[in-house]
Amino acid sequence: MERIPLDEFVKAPYINVLTYPRPNLRLAKARLKQLRKLSVTEIAFAGRTKIGRLGLVGIGTVSLVVRASVEGQVYALKVRRSDANRESMFNEYTLTQLANAAGVGAFVYSATNDFMLMQLVEGEDFHDHLKMIVGTGARGRTREIIHLLLNQCRKLDLINLDHGQLSDLRKHVIMAGDTPYIIDFESASRDRTPKNVTTCAQYLFIGGRSAPLVKRLLGVKSHEPLLKALKEYKRDMSDENYVKLLARVGIII
Repeated sequence: MERIPLDEFVKAPYINVLTYPRPNLRLAKARLKQLRKLSVTEIAFAGRTKIGRLGLVGIGTVSLVVRASVEGQVYALKVRRSDANRESMFNEYTLTQLANAAGVGAFVYSATNDFMLMQLVEGEDFHDHLKMIVGTGARGRTREIIHLLLNQCRKLDLINLDHGQLSDLRKHVIMAGDTPYIIDFESASRDRTPKNVTTCAQYLFIGGRSAPLVKRLLGVKSHEPLLKALKEYKRDMSDENYVKLLARVGIII
Protein backbone atom coordinates (compact mmCIF):
# COMPACT_ATOMS: atom_id res chain seq x y z
CA MET A 1 0.00 0.00 0.00
CA GLU A 2 1.31 3.44 -0.96
CA ARG A 3 0.25 6.43 1.17
CA ILE A 4 0.62 10.11 0.39
CA PRO A 5 -0.33 13.33 2.21
CA LEU A 6 -3.15 15.19 0.50
CA ASP A 7 -0.94 17.89 -1.05
CA GLU A 8 0.97 15.23 -3.03
CA PHE A 9 -2.21 14.23 -4.87
CA VAL A 10 -1.66 16.93 -7.51
CA LYS A 11 1.79 15.57 -8.40
CA ALA A 12 2.72 12.80 -10.83
CA PRO A 13 1.84 9.96 -10.91
CA TYR A 14 -1.02 10.58 -8.45
CA ILE A 15 -2.66 13.28 -10.55
CA ASN A 16 -3.49 10.52 -13.05
CA VAL A 17 -5.95 9.21 -10.46
CA LEU A 18 -7.21 12.58 -9.24
CA THR A 19 -8.27 13.76 -12.72
CA TYR A 20 -8.59 10.39 -14.47
CA PRO A 21 -8.46 9.62 -17.38
CA ARG A 22 -6.22 12.62 -18.28
CA PRO A 23 -3.89 14.62 -15.99
CA ASN A 24 -5.09 18.20 -15.62
CA LEU A 25 -3.25 20.42 -13.15
CA ARG A 26 -5.86 23.20 -13.07
CA LEU A 27 -8.62 20.70 -12.34
CA ALA A 28 -6.43 18.87 -9.82
CA LYS A 29 -5.87 22.05 -7.78
CA ALA A 30 -9.60 22.80 -7.79
CA ARG A 31 -10.35 19.27 -6.65
CA LEU A 32 -7.78 19.51 -3.87
CA LYS A 33 -9.83 22.35 -2.37
CA GLN A 34 -12.89 20.08 -2.32
CA LEU A 35 -10.94 17.35 -0.53
CA ARG A 36 -9.83 19.83 2.13
CA LYS A 37 -13.49 20.69 2.71
CA LEU A 38 -14.05 16.97 3.35
CA SER A 39 -11.15 17.07 5.86
CA VAL A 40 -9.19 14.44 3.93
CA THR A 41 -5.56 14.33 5.09
CA GLU A 42 -4.12 11.26 3.35
CA ILE A 43 -4.74 9.11 0.28
CA ALA A 44 -3.76 5.44 0.11
CA PHE A 45 -3.40 3.32 -3.01
CA ALA A 46 -4.02 -0.41 -2.78
CA GLY A 47 -6.02 -2.93 -4.77
CA ARG A 48 -5.92 -5.26 -7.74
CA THR A 49 -7.21 -2.58 -10.12
CA LYS A 50 -4.30 -0.43 -11.29
CA ILE A 51 -3.59 2.92 -12.89
CA GLY A 52 0.08 2.61 -13.58
CA ARG A 53 1.58 1.33 -10.34
CA LEU A 54 -1.22 2.76 -8.19
CA GLY A 55 -3.73 0.32 -6.77
CA LEU A 56 -7.42 1.25 -6.53
CA VAL A 57 -10.37 -0.09 -4.60
CA GLY A 58 -12.25 -0.06 -7.91
CA ILE A 59 -13.01 1.79 -11.10
CA GLY A 60 -16.17 2.29 -13.15
CA THR A 61 -17.56 4.38 -15.96
CA VAL A 62 -18.48 7.29 -13.66
CA SER A 63 -15.96 7.18 -10.83
CA LEU A 64 -13.01 5.40 -9.28
CA VAL A 65 -12.42 4.61 -5.62
CA VAL A 66 -9.35 5.03 -3.40
CA ARG A 67 -8.78 4.93 0.33
CA ALA A 68 -8.78 8.24 2.20
CA SER A 69 -8.02 9.18 5.80
CA VAL A 70 -10.13 11.65 7.76
CA GLU A 71 -9.23 12.31 11.41
CA GLY A 72 -7.38 9.01 11.58
CA GLN A 73 -10.25 6.95 10.15
CA VAL A 74 -10.10 5.24 6.75
CA TYR A 75 -12.93 5.70 4.26
CA ALA A 76 -13.69 4.90 0.65
CA LEU A 77 -13.37 8.02 -1.51
CA LYS A 78 -15.25 8.03 -4.80
CA VAL A 79 -13.60 10.30 -7.34
CA ARG A 80 -15.72 11.47 -10.27
CA ARG A 81 -13.99 10.77 -13.56
CA SER A 82 -13.29 13.91 -15.60
CA ASP A 83 -15.02 12.25 -18.57
CA ALA A 84 -18.05 11.08 -16.57
CA ASN A 85 -21.53 11.52 -17.98
CA ARG A 86 -22.63 12.86 -14.57
CA GLU A 87 -22.23 16.55 -13.72
CA SER A 88 -21.62 15.89 -10.03
CA MET A 89 -21.73 13.29 -7.27
CA PHE A 90 -24.70 14.90 -5.53
CA ASN A 91 -27.44 12.79 -7.13
CA GLU A 92 -25.66 9.54 -6.23
CA TYR A 93 -25.07 10.92 -2.73
CA THR A 94 -28.78 11.67 -2.25
CA LEU A 95 -29.91 8.28 -3.58
CA THR A 96 -27.33 6.45 -1.46
CA GLN A 97 -28.64 8.29 1.59
CA LEU A 98 -32.13 7.00 0.77
CA ALA A 99 -30.79 3.44 0.49
CA ASN A 100 -28.91 3.84 3.78
CA ALA A 101 -32.10 5.03 5.49
CA ALA A 102 -33.70 1.75 4.40
CA GLY A 103 -30.74 -0.23 5.77
CA VAL A 104 -29.08 -0.90 2.43
CA GLY A 105 -25.59 -0.16 1.13
CA ALA A 106 -22.28 1.12 2.44
CA PHE A 107 -22.90 4.24 4.53
CA VAL A 108 -22.29 7.58 2.81
CA TYR A 109 -20.97 10.48 4.90
CA SER A 110 -20.46 13.55 2.74
CA ALA A 111 -20.01 14.75 -0.82
CA THR A 112 -18.81 17.59 -2.99
CA ASN A 113 -19.21 18.12 -6.71
CA ASP A 114 -16.45 15.64 -7.57
CA PHE A 115 -16.13 13.39 -4.49
CA MET A 116 -18.13 11.19 -2.17
CA LEU A 117 -16.84 9.93 1.17
CA MET A 118 -18.19 6.52 2.19
CA GLN A 119 -17.79 3.59 4.51
CA LEU A 120 -14.98 1.36 3.27
CA VAL A 121 -16.35 -2.14 2.81
CA GLU A 122 -13.59 -4.64 2.15
CA GLY A 123 -14.49 -8.11 1.01
CA GLU A 124 -14.80 -10.53 -1.84
CA ASP A 125 -16.46 -10.75 -5.20
CA PHE A 126 -19.93 -12.28 -4.83
CA HIS A 127 -19.29 -15.22 -7.16
CA ASP A 128 -15.86 -15.97 -5.72
CA HIS A 129 -17.32 -16.00 -2.21
CA LEU A 130 -20.01 -18.50 -3.19
CA LYS A 131 -17.39 -20.80 -4.71
CA MET A 132 -15.72 -21.06 -1.29
CA ILE A 133 -18.88 -22.32 0.44
CA VAL A 134 -18.37 -26.06 0.85
CA GLY A 135 -18.92 -28.84 3.36
CA THR A 136 -21.35 -29.18 6.22
CA GLY A 137 -23.76 -26.29 6.46
CA ALA A 138 -23.11 -25.03 2.91
CA ARG A 139 -26.80 -24.96 2.03
CA GLY A 140 -27.73 -23.08 5.19
CA ARG A 141 -24.99 -20.49 4.66
CA THR A 142 -26.00 -19.97 1.05
CA ARG A 143 -29.67 -19.68 1.99
CA GLU A 144 -28.84 -16.99 4.55
CA ILE A 145 -26.67 -14.99 2.10
CA ILE A 146 -29.32 -15.07 -0.63
CA HIS A 147 -32.03 -14.20 1.87
CA LEU A 148 -30.06 -11.17 3.12
CA LEU A 149 -29.41 -10.02 -0.44
CA LEU A 150 -32.98 -10.38 -1.64
CA ASN A 151 -34.26 -8.66 1.50
CA GLN A 152 -32.05 -5.67 0.69
CA CYS A 153 -33.50 -5.64 -2.82
CA ARG A 154 -36.98 -5.82 -1.32
CA LYS A 155 -36.24 -2.78 0.87
CA LEU A 156 -35.19 -0.83 -2.21
CA ASP A 157 -38.37 -1.87 -4.02
CA LEU A 158 -40.45 -0.67 -1.09
CA ILE A 159 -38.93 2.83 -1.19
CA ASN A 160 -39.31 2.96 -4.98
CA LEU A 161 -35.55 3.15 -5.60
CA ASP A 162 -34.37 1.13 -8.56
CA HIS A 163 -30.64 0.35 -8.42
CA GLY A 164 -30.47 -0.18 -12.15
CA GLN A 165 -27.38 -2.40 -12.33
CA LEU A 166 -28.21 -5.59 -10.44
CA SER A 167 -28.12 -7.69 -13.59
CA ASP A 168 -24.43 -8.25 -12.76
CA LEU A 169 -23.95 -8.83 -9.04
CA ARG A 170 -20.22 -9.39 -9.44
CA LYS A 171 -19.78 -5.67 -10.03
CA HIS A 172 -22.35 -4.37 -7.58
CA VAL A 173 -22.28 -6.63 -4.52
CA ILE A 174 -19.37 -6.98 -2.09
CA MET A 175 -19.28 -9.83 0.40
CA ALA A 176 -17.91 -8.83 3.82
CA GLY A 177 -17.82 -12.27 5.36
CA ASP A 178 -21.27 -13.71 4.71
CA THR A 179 -22.88 -10.26 4.61
CA PRO A 180 -23.68 -8.84 1.16
CA TYR A 181 -23.42 -5.11 0.52
CA ILE A 182 -25.11 -3.60 -2.52
CA ILE A 183 -22.88 -0.81 -3.81
CA ASP A 184 -22.76 1.86 -6.53
CA PHE A 185 -26.04 3.77 -6.75
CA GLU A 186 -24.71 5.98 -9.55
CA SER A 187 -27.34 4.67 -11.99
CA ALA A 188 -30.15 4.45 -9.44
CA SER A 189 -33.46 6.23 -9.96
CA ARG A 190 -36.84 6.85 -8.37
CA ASP A 191 -38.34 7.77 -11.73
CA ARG A 192 -38.76 4.21 -13.01
CA THR A 193 -40.49 1.10 -11.69
CA PRO A 194 -38.18 -0.64 -9.21
CA LYS A 195 -36.98 -4.05 -10.39
CA ASN A 196 -34.43 -4.88 -7.74
CA VAL A 197 -35.88 -8.18 -6.53
CA THR A 198 -36.74 -9.45 -10.00
CA THR A 199 -33.40 -8.45 -11.56
CA CYS A 200 -31.40 -9.91 -8.68
CA ALA A 201 -33.39 -13.16 -8.66
CA GLN A 202 -32.93 -13.56 -12.41
CA TYR A 203 -29.17 -13.23 -11.97
CA LEU A 204 -29.12 -15.64 -9.04
CA PHE A 205 -31.28 -18.39 -10.46
CA ILE A 206 -31.71 -17.97 -14.20
CA GLY A 207 -29.21 -16.10 -16.34
CA GLY A 208 -26.34 -14.83 -14.19
CA ARG A 209 -22.89 -16.34 -13.97
CA SER A 210 -23.63 -17.51 -10.43
CA ALA A 211 -26.96 -19.19 -11.30
CA PRO A 212 -25.67 -22.78 -11.75
CA LEU A 213 -23.70 -22.50 -8.51
CA VAL A 214 -26.57 -21.00 -6.53
CA LYS A 215 -29.03 -23.62 -7.76
CA ARG A 216 -26.61 -26.42 -6.88
CA LEU A 217 -25.93 -25.04 -3.41
CA LEU A 218 -29.65 -24.57 -2.70
CA GLY A 219 -30.82 -27.73 -4.45
CA VAL A 220 -33.03 -25.89 -6.92
CA LYS A 221 -33.91 -28.27 -9.77
CA SER A 222 -35.89 -25.99 -12.06
CA HIS A 223 -36.42 -22.29 -12.46
CA GLU A 224 -39.93 -22.63 -13.87
CA PRO A 225 -41.65 -22.19 -10.47
CA LEU A 226 -39.47 -19.12 -9.90
CA LEU A 227 -40.48 -17.61 -13.23
CA LYS A 228 -44.12 -17.86 -12.20
CA ALA A 229 -43.38 -16.32 -8.82
CA LEU A 230 -41.40 -13.50 -10.43
CA LYS A 231 -44.27 -12.76 -12.80
CA GLU A 232 -46.68 -12.56 -9.87
CA TYR A 233 -44.32 -10.33 -7.88
CA LYS A 234 -43.77 -8.04 -10.86
CA ARG A 235 -47.55 -7.67 -11.22
CA ASP A 236 -48.07 -7.01 -7.51
CA MET A 237 -45.08 -6.36 -5.23
CA SER A 238 -46.97 -7.40 -2.13
CA ASP A 239 -45.49 -9.05 0.96
CA GLU A 240 -47.47 -12.18 0.11
CA ASN A 241 -45.95 -12.47 -3.37
CA TYR A 242 -42.46 -11.78 -2.03
CA VAL A 243 -42.81 -14.59 0.52
CA LYS A 244 -44.05 -16.92 -2.24
CA LEU A 245 -40.98 -16.06 -4.31
CA LEU A 246 -38.66 -16.91 -1.41
CA ALA A 247 -40.47 -20.19 -0.87
CA ARG A 248 -40.17 -21.19 -4.54
CA VAL A 249 -36.37 -21.18 -4.32
CA GLY A 250 -36.09 -22.76 -0.88
CA ILE A 251 -35.03 -19.63 0.99
CA ILE A 252 -37.86 -20.10 3.44
CA ILE A 253 -39.36 -23.51 4.10
